[in-house]
Amino acid sequence: MSRKKICLASDNWAPAHPSVIKAVVEANEGHAPSYGPDPWTEKAEHVIQEIFKSQCKVFMVPTGTGANIFALKLCCRSHESVICTDIAHIHYQESGAAESIIGCKLLTVPHLEGKITPDAIVRKLKSERAFGKHSTSPRVLSITQPTEVGTLYSLEELKSLSNLCQEENLLLHIDGSRFYNAAESLKMNLHEVVHSIHLDILSLGGTKNGLMGAESILIFNPALYEGSNHLQKQTLQLLSKMRYLSAQYLALFKDELWRTLAMHANQRAQEIADIIKAIPDLNLSYPVETNQIFFTAPASWIPHIQKEIFCHLWNQEKNEIRFIASWNTSEQDVKDVQTVLKEIKIS
Repeated sequence: MSRKKICLASDNWAPAHPSVIKAVVEANEGHAPSYGPDPWTEKAEHVIQEIFKSQCKVFMVPTGTGANIFALKLCCRSHESVICTDIAHIHYQESGAAESIIGCKLLTVPHLEGKITPDAIVRKLKSERAFGKHSTSPRVLSITQPTEVGTLYSLEELKSLSNLCQEENLLLHIDGSRFYNAAESLKMNLHEVVHSIHLDILSLGGTKNGLMGAESILIFNPALYEGSNHLQKQTLQLLSKMRYLSAQYLALFKDELWRTLAMHANQRAQEIADIIKAIPDLNLSYPVETNQIFFTAPASWIPHIQKEIFCHLWNQEKNEIRFIASWNTSEQDVKDVQTVLKEIKIS
């Protein structure tokens, strides 16, 4: 019997969770007000506020890139700038959307295991502010938690960055497309992560953790409320049939399904990382702290790996491959990964 090709390409490749599909089907009955004032959206907003223990303003949006652009457009004007790492999604994988739609400049600094450091931020601030009106005015620090390489900002690191933002009059934005994986790995509730720092705005993911084209924005800083209703429409993130997004979040937060799915993905990633660590020819590029795995392999291995496993060759110069485990990565998938890698080593 031929072996099914394993999928570790992305958690975006995974199907929506059955509970999420069920919630959408149940929401698909009768008529409901469009553009947000429907029972599902009103309930989802209330549930999210309860989960985060905050009267934050909540927006349901259809895409992660849209969530980031909407959030950052609320935070800064065209003459202002956003500080981020050189591998931040907003810089590296969102097709220049920030520069194109917001019109602002992204000030990138080299990452350290995916993360930005206070020292790097201070250096960037000094260099950018040195020429006054001839430069941009830094306004936002945007970080990704967990990072684009799956590593985590510790609570201490988050507090340090938050304090620096307060000192330097910067707003703090978190790209949280995999925020659930981070919270689970930190063994914290979602509200604990947020309330441990002074967070202004959060792009809260959904699609990567079992939802179907559903993301959200949580605004914790009331100073950012002004114009937000109009900007959701202006940034093309206002869906008429909002109930289908909101119903998914109700399913995700029921009985902490978010934690169950994130825990599963993180655990499977750890199991695969252990297999990789046991093979001398393979080397992990970064600590595996959530559900992403980056590792280098001999060049001759890569075609064989990609023949058996859906995955990305992330850095061709380094022969670096990326695996991502998802909520439906199975025990059999992990066993098959081990079999594939052992077969390649022997051959």
